[in-house]
Amino acid sequence: MWIISRIFGESRWTRAIFIQVVAQAILAIIFEAVIFSYQSNLVDILDDQKLTNNNTDITSVYANAQSLLVYFALFIVAQVFTVILVVDAIYQKNTIQLIALFVFEWGMAAYSIIQYHQSQTLFQGDDSVVNLATAYVGDALYASRWAEITQMVIMIVNSLVFCFLAYKLYLEFGWHIYKKIGADLTMRDRYKMYQIFMMLLKFDFFFFLGFSVQYLALMIVVWWPNSTSPAARSELVRELIEHLILSCAVTIVMLVVAYWGLRRERKVHMYLFVILAMASMAYFIYTLVQISQYPQKFLGSKAFLTFFLCVDMVLILVSVPISIVCLRNFDLGLINHISHATASASTAHSMTPIGQEKSNSHRWSIE
Repeated sequence: MWIISRIFGESRWTRAIFIQVVAQAILAIIFEAVIFSYQSNLVDILDDQKLTNNNTDITSVYANAQSLLVYFALFIVAQVFTVILVVDAIYQKNTIQLIALFVFEWGMAAYSIIQYHQSQTLFQGDDSVVNLATAYVGDALYASRWAEITQMVIMIVNSLVFCFLAYKLYLEFGWHIYKKIGADLTMRDRYKMYQIFMMLLKFDFFFFLGFSVQYLALMIVVWWPNSTSPAARSELVRELIEHLILSCAVTIVMLVVAYWGLRRERKVHMYLFVILAMASMAYFIYTLVQISQYPQKFLGSKAFLTFFLCVDMVLILVSVPISIVCLRNFDLGLINHISHATASASTAHSMTPIGQEKSNSHRWSIE
């Protein structure tokens, strides 16, 4: 009950932004599911034609259409991810996360435009390729156009509304942080770095696992059926195991140890995070080189895999220095502020005002 009252009862702006992102998620998921359905139908048609017609153009379009299904699913996951982050930002009164969500919202709006462009330009090339579109898929190629245009309008309008509501909450949360940490500018800077790193870990989770899922889908759905020889399948199995270890397992362990290291101020955990982040960076660079050297192998997924890899590398380049700054702030009193605030908030009691602490208390007061 306290959590519900904290989300809905703080102000009209917290209630408004929660309702806005939930409404956006519901509408976006509905229309994305419609687009996914139309695209699946198109993939089925192309699959039938690929089997009956030995045509490289059809095979190319089929690979592109099939890969798009993964990105439609990721877009749906991104909507749920946004709702969770907004609730978390309200709960934590995190202004940094609001700014990141502002960028993420416009990123999803841009994706809705790219999605429309990709699905409507699957058949590209000379007149023979265009004729294939008419002969084999007919109206199926353009059936989802109305849903994609509606999706673009929903995302752009909601991004504009989110900008306004996020600004209002930004003003409210700034005052909350002042009350929580006090007037000590050094401690407020430490808390700001703590917030930034926590926010980065959440986006690391989405984009790192987003890349991992895309690559897994590419190997299982596209490469495996096309691997007919035992040697090719053996090589694919080896690559699959490497990806599961270097991307999926390392990513999960890296983010978990970073979270617990930051929350508990464990330096060993933070050192381990830096080491695993460097290992992930090496793997991302290796994969990016593979995509550049063998573009035909990544047909239909090259653009988005490259995008996710670049975002992942940027996140590592930002997360590692921030983690080092947070590491240097360990054992300087910040954890007492955070743990004291959490304990006091959960019992709904006011904290001791500054200057009225008990003499045997080593914790700083926040309010």
